[in-house]
Amino acid sequence: MSSTMTETELLERYATGERDFRGANLSALDLREANLRGIILQGANLCDAILLNTDLIDADLSEADLSQASLQKADLTQANLEGAKLRKADMREARLHGAKLRGANLAEVNLSSADLREADLREVILCRADLMQTGFLKADLCGADLRGADLFQVRLKEAYFDGKTQFDPGFEPSALGMQHLE
Repeated sequence: MSSTMTETELLERYATGERDFRGANLSALDLREANLRGIILQGANLCDAILLNTDLIDADLSEADLSQASLQKADLTQANLEGAKLRKADMREARLHGAKLRGANLAEVNLSSADLREADLREVILCRADLMQTGFLKADLCGADLRGADLFQVRLKEAYFDGKTQFDPGFEPSALGMQHLE
């Protein structure tokens, strides 16, 4: 495994136009409010990283490990997080409009008040996630696992689900305006 890159090294290399940091070890780095638009962090280690209010629009974070990372108010619009590990991450008020999260592990994540409009959440694990007041307008939740998730005041109108989407017993997705796909 590569040695941990420093905040200064990453930001200086990014400022010179470098974008590809695949597999980099960025664990526990403080990158709050950084502009990392379009960065490639595929398979990178970002465990415990601080990414508060960070611009990650169009970033490639596929297969990255963001477990327990702080991503409050981060802008992940159109970002690729397919297969990412986000277990116990703090993503309150994060902007994930149109983000690709297929197959990501979001177990026990805090996504309260996050924006997941039109996000691809197929086969995502959202077990025991805090989804209070999260917006899922037109998000694709087909095959997702939402068992034990806090769905209090969640906005699921026009979100998609299928026969493989898992909810707690007694939860009626259609009553919240979700659309069943065959």
